[in-house]
Amino acid sequence: MNKNSQNRNTYNTVVISELSSRHGFTKIFIRQCLKGDRNSLSADTIRREYKQLVKKVESALNH
Repeated sequence: MNKNSQNRNTYNTVVISELSSRHGFTKIFIRQCLKGDRNSLSADTIRREYKQLVKKVESALNH
């Protein structure tokens, strides 16, 4: 009974698409930045902006 014990992260696809078009990186690179696989100034910026955009989206959906 081998179960997949790896937890998969789910990211907001709308926010990832926006960050991809805003910064000119691929969606895969954006996800790698969010997971922590990439460490650079742009990766830090992407993480920071992702958190801000997710808060805005969630607040818009909750009101």
